[in-house]
Amino acid sequence: MRFWCAAVLVLVAGLFAAAVPAGAASKDNRFRIVDELGPDQVEELITVAIDGRTIGILHITKDDPVAELQVKVPAGRPARYELCGFLIVQTPEGTRRQHPINHTGTIENADGRVLKAFNQNNEIFYLQDGTPGDAAAATTTIVGTGQCAQPVA
Repeated sequence: MRFWCAAVLVLVAGLFAAAVPAGAASKDNRFRIVDELGPDQVEELITVAIDGRTIGILHITKDDPVAELQVKVPAGRPARYELCGFLIVQTPEGTRRQHPINHTGTIENADGRVLKAFNQNNEIFYLQDGTPGDAAAATTTIVGTGQCAQPVA
């Protein structure tokens, strides 16, 4: 009986060792996208697509000022992203102004990183690694305007 138990244990251990070869690389990169409400912002709604597939929505308001998405993409190649939606800001005069979000870009080497959603003058929206000055930071590139159908607030 002991012989059979030992033989089964050796067989099971061998199967597990064969299933995950030593030094095997992951086939996916996993990272997070985080968005935070800025000081003059009232609301932001961004649909995030990676390689043409919607992966989630970042929706932030004064009551819920931070949103996050978990992302998984194939490793070994750049991923193309598209940000679609709107941003509402409050002007110094107290009025509200809506800005469309409709931009594309690429992401490389983002495994384990945190990418933040940024905007420049409420006109250009993009993702950037949230760790400035880090040599291992993900590489992001702004490509241009996307093909979004704009939602209305």
